[in-house]
Amino acid sequence: MNNSTDDQSIKIELELRKAIEQNQFTLHYQPKLDLRTGELVGVEALIRWNHPIWGLVLPESFIGIAEDTGLIIPIGEWVLYTACRQIKNWQKKGFYTAVSVNLSQKQFINLNIVKTIEEVLQKTGLEPHYLEVELTESIKPDLEHTILTLQQLKNLGVSISIDDFGTGYSSLSYLKELPIDTLKIDQSFVRELHNNPNDEAIVKTIISIAHNLNLKVVAEGIETKEQLIFLQQHLCDQGQGYLFSKPMSAKELDDNLPEIQQVVNEHGIPENIKNRIWYEELLNQAKKELQDTVRLQQGMIFKFKRMNGQFIHTLCDGELLYRMGLIPAQVVGKRLDEFFPLEIALRKTVYYQKAWDGDELVHYEGHANGIDYLASLRPIKKGGEIIEVIGSCIDITARKQVENSLRESESKYRLITENMSDILMLLDNNGKILYATPSLGRALGTPARSYEGASAFPLVHPEDRHKVMKQYRQILGRVPSSRIEARFLHSSGNYVLIEGIATPVFGSHGEMEHIIIAGRDITEQKRREEQLAKSEKLAMVGELAAGVVHEIRNPITSIKGFIQLFQQGTHKPEYFNIIFEEFKRLEDILQEFLNLAKPQPSKLERYDLASILQDVVILLRPEANLKNVQIYQEYDGAFPPIMCDRNQVKQVFINIIRNSMEAIVKAGIIQIVGSLERENVLIKIIDNGMGISEERIKRLGEPFYSNKEKGTGLGLMLCFRIVKQHNGSITIKSTENQGTTVEVRFPITD
Repeated sequence: MNNSTDDQSIKIELELRKAIEQNQFTLHYQPKLDLRTGELVGVEALIRWNHPIWGLVLPESFIGIAEDTGLIIPIGEWVLYTACRQIKNWQKKGFYTAVSVNLSQKQFINLNIVKTIEEVLQKTGLEPHYLEVELTESIKPDLEHTILTLQQLKNLGVSISIDDFGTGYSSLSYLKELPIDTLKIDQSFVRELHNNPNDEAIVKTIISIAHNLNLKVVAEGIETKEQLIFLQQHLCDQGQGYLFSKPMSAKELDDNLPEIQQVVNEHGIPENIKNRIWYEELLNQAKKELQDTVRLQQGMIFKFKRMNGQFIHTLCDGELLYRMGLIPAQVVGKRLDEFFPLEIALRKTVYYQKAWDGDELVHYEGHANGIDYLASLRPIKKGGEIIEVIGSCIDITARKQVENSLRESESKYRLITENMSDILMLLDNNGKILYATPSLGRALGTPARSYEGASAFPLVHPEDRHKVMKQYRQILGRVPSSRIEARFLHSSGNYVLIEGIATPVFGSHGEMEHIIIAGRDITEQKRREEQLAKSEKLAMVGELAAGVVHEIRNPITSIKGFIQLFQQGTHKPEYFNIIFEEFKRLEDILQEFLNLAKPQPSKLERYDLASILQDVVILLRPEANLKNVQIYQEYDGAFPPIMCDRNQVKQVFINIIRNSMEAIVKAGIIQIVGSLERENVLIKIIDNGMGISEERIKRLGEPFYSNKEKGTGLGLMLCFRIVKQHNGSITIKSTENQGTTVEVRFPITD
């Protein structure tokens, strides 16, 4: 270890700390010129140390020690602030330029670097795009962190330059990953231009790489006009070096700027040659951008000419070309039959010829390598003559797949609709038939298409038409799906009965577009139902007749026996009481039978069901008290009114509650519980009587079937019928020796 070197480093460190405290640093600025125009495009800020004893100290004497000791952080912040403030001061005088500031590795990896730069810009008021930070390519210990930090700087609007490019060992491996704007060619390569072919090759390569990556190139260390001319010839964008100016103070730069901006024009390539070189480069860049655009587009672009009677391709590129299994080299300079099978080539040649003959809009579809595509050809004219044809292709595979799926679906649906027995009709808001399945024609005796375009209402029987039109208007008023049953005119002059469900179809904005009616011919079904109903009625009459005979035979037999006793001379007063009771029994049976056989017409009005039940309880309470039965009522709020015949509904609840009282052996309780259940009012009659077996529950409601010793069962049967006529239902649940619950449901009135 060299002790004198260590002592010198320690001394410099101590002096650096004093320099920071005493503000001994200053900045010099080296101009950066546009090598095409010669104009100043920026300056690089370079630190200098004005030591009170040592004089002006260059950076290479102290920057390394500042890095090792960490003093580079406060020094670097001072450089950033001072440089940005100077640029802002120049701008106030009307002198606009950018400034480049070097960041050391220790500065760059500092977690606060982005925040520091942001604060400097805010304090000085300098717009971010006037600041460029320069990094050496060796700053890459953590590539992920480097990219993240650089991206944060880019988000601020700051430009980023890689300094000393080409001196690192892995520049190309990570160059494409970094979000940078500029490459600076290290002066070691520029210095040996015209003396070292390798350096010439390296410089040309760096310029080419940068331009292909859309980066600017700056050459450092330009000292001779030969170096300047070489760099201009190979299209280097900017340069700096002693040929233009050494680093100088801000005041010196102000004073010498006009002379500095004349150097490029005085020592560089003549204006006309320089312009030609740059125009050629611009043309090459435009061609390259066009090629890149064509290559990167999702479709494909191609051109062809007619040469010696053959169509020869002069251009072909695009993503679609590669997906088709081809590359440009297989197409450019070739005929169709050289890369397509002959049959396909001949078919495409027909379209090529149409375009060459002047047809402005030529389209055709093709298929290659599993891809369906649509091609469009258009001739290009010059001086009234067609000189070439340009074509473009787009991938329509997805569209073709959709079309095929639609065709398959359409075929399936057509097969279904043409053979289905149910009727489907699509109607507009006025009732006009837009579409009808063939089954409508089969039902009405005329082909379904003959009805399309006409109103559906004239087909309806005049007696049913008003009802159908009323329901249709309700659907148009956004009433949910509605069931329609009406007679329709058959071609024979007769009418068929059709039952259907009408459903509105709404558009994307909520407007009603159509109405779909799904229906079926139920003429034969109704006829069978009527025949079955007649059969059931006949069976019921027979069953009722048998029941009447059975019920009447017993009292008649008793009466007949007493009459025989009277004939034999036996007379007792109690016999007359028994005969009277049997006659009363006959009257009751006949009256119930008459009530069942000839029911009174219903008079439907709106009534409060709770009020009806209250009347029933008042009527039956004396009878319940005699049997030691308590009746309780419990209602879950107020009930909406129901449409009913008040007297018939009262009779239903009188019969049910009396059955409950008779099922209670000694003392008991009957609960009347009311509640709302969806669109119904539910009334439960709950008793704690003897209950009913499961087998007996199944037969309740049949005529002359009863749990009571002398019951006919006609009363409960009458209850079932009345409730059904009111569109309600009765459900009986029971457990023997525990009690019975009768549930009665009536629909709520709309």
